[in-house]
Amino acid sequence: MNSKTSFKVTDQFEKEAFSRFVYENPNTSIFQTLEMAEVYKRSKGCYPLTLAVINEDTGEIMATLLAKILEEKPGFLGSFSRHSTIRGGPIFMDSKEGIEAVSLLLRYYNNIIKNDVLYSRIYPLNDTPQVIPSFKENGYEYGIWNNFLIDLNRPVNEIRRDIDKYKRKNINRASKKGVYIEEITEKGLIPVFYDLLKETYTNRKQPLEDISYFKAVFDILLPKKMAKFFIAKFKDEYIATRLVLTYKGVVYDWHTGASRKFLSLYPNDLLVWHILKWGAENNFHTFDFGGGGTSDDLNAGWVRFKRKFGGKMVSYGRYTKIHRPIKFWLAEKAFKLYKLS
Repeated sequence: MNSKTSFKVTDQFEKEAFSRFVYENPNTSIFQTLEMAEVYKRSKGCYPLTLAVINEDTGEIMATLLAKILEEKPGFLGSFSRHSTIRGGPIFMDSKEGIEAVSLLLRYYNNIIKNDVLYSRIYPLNDTPQVIPSFKENGYEYGIWNNFLIDLNRPVNEIRRDIDKYKRKNINRASKKGVYIEEITEKGLIPVFYDLLKETYTNRKQPLEDISYFKAVFDILLPKKMAKFFIAKFKDEYIATRLVLTYKGVVYDWHTGASRKFLSLYPNDLLVWHILKWGAENNFHTFDFGGGGTSDDLNAGWVRFKRKFGGKMVSYGRYTKIHRPIKFWLAEKAFKLYKLS
């Protein structure tokens, strides 16, 4: 690091400057915004850790980081389920000094988080190879993690044409059978939305955040047009749902749920198509499918579902640091047994 430059890592910063830095960065993400930090803060079992690296000579922000600390199990099991996710970050100035700031930031972060969580995992959402050495030197190991991106900056008929022909048939079938899509604009429907999520996550044996998490999304992100709740309806019954985030031209597919009783009506296919069409018609340029798994997941049903919508598969990887190896090993064994039960 240049000896003439003095950097400091802090959780005390000017909020407007932080938000401006994140928004104006070409490699930004909604998951690194202060609005998302507030969602985490209001959610049961979850809290944010927000840090910035500041050039003390100029007062300029060089890098920022928002980590989501989540405790999936209450009580005694809490310490065996607490982990940190840094999605779409850190955000950094693309310069030699900015890269150095990321190294300093991760070193500081590791030191304060090491006794609090089992592991930390970074999910880059943009192609930023210049920062990978900073990950590695701070103990973050690379793992394959794919994603699917769909170009929305083109005519709607082109987007539809790229969808697998069987998916297009399913979309038509859903419409013909009377399935239609609404937006959730009343908070009273959040429990209905949550029940659909819960059914899907329970069937997959995956953990799901508390309902307070989604109520916070409704209260904080919806008024700022940073989130949309879409829900599929058949006759008088809500049968499937999808929550997307919207930020700087990107629609992020985030949470999805459906009633197994109505899967034969193909509501999930119709929901995704509705969102793609809505995004294209409202000047969004990219649909981010929110992850495509590892190499072992390529034939998994949820990955095949996403692949058939015609997006480009990218692999920016994920980077994991295990802070408490013994507890992590025990927790991993217990989770595998739960998945098999």
